[in-house]
Amino acid sequence: VELKELPPHLEYAFLGENGKWLVIIAKDLRSNEKTALINVLKTRKKAIAWKLTDIKGIDPEFC
Repeated sequence: VELKELPPHLEYAFLGENGKWLVIIAKDLRSNEKTALINVLKTRKKAIAWKLTDIKGIDPEFC
């Protein structure tokens, strides 16, 4: 995956190993806030729509 340059207030975080489960988070979070956010996202990653086709109720033809 080629990572694009983000605006200065955002940064990449990975929820899995080997660059899997990429998310974008706010850069100005404190260390403990980043850790807490990443932990919540890791435990709830099945609830996140990672692709448009993962979103239930949205017709892929619409997107």
